[in-house]
Amino acid sequence: MELLVIGLIGLATFGLLCAVLVRQLADRLRSVFGGLVADGVCVRRYSSEGNTHWHHVYGFTTADGRYLEFEEDAAFMAQGQAVTVRYRPGRNPERTATVMGQGGAWSPLFGHLFGITITGCFTLLAVLFIWLGLDELGR
Repeated sequence: MELLVIGLIGLATFGLLCAVLVRQLADRLRSVFGGLVADGVCVRRYSSEGNTHWHHVYGFTTADGRYLEFEEDAAFMAQGQAVTVRYRPGRNPERTATVMGQGGAWSPLFGHLFGITITGCFTLLAVLFIWLGLDELGR
């Protein structure tokens, strides 16, 4: 019974997180392969206190003239560095904007894939616990 409960909690937690990460990656990849292209710049780069992980904020102007900023982590990006931004037009282009691709960086892709791999492994482990828990109940 304990394995079943642990499995269900794990499946709900890690399965949901994995699904969110897959959705974010799919949105960004749609922008890379079918979005509009704009010139952008790394507006600022900051790190949390005592943290070595850098966060990057990029700014760009959409085709309809709106200036937008979005945050996406990319390795080796300096403040003030010019980048190519890809985005999908609509109500919230900053949600689909990315610096992934030629003229930008590929490190955000690897970060997403790493997160999906880790949460996917824990989701599979939760499914195993559910299976073992159901087997235990059947005895």
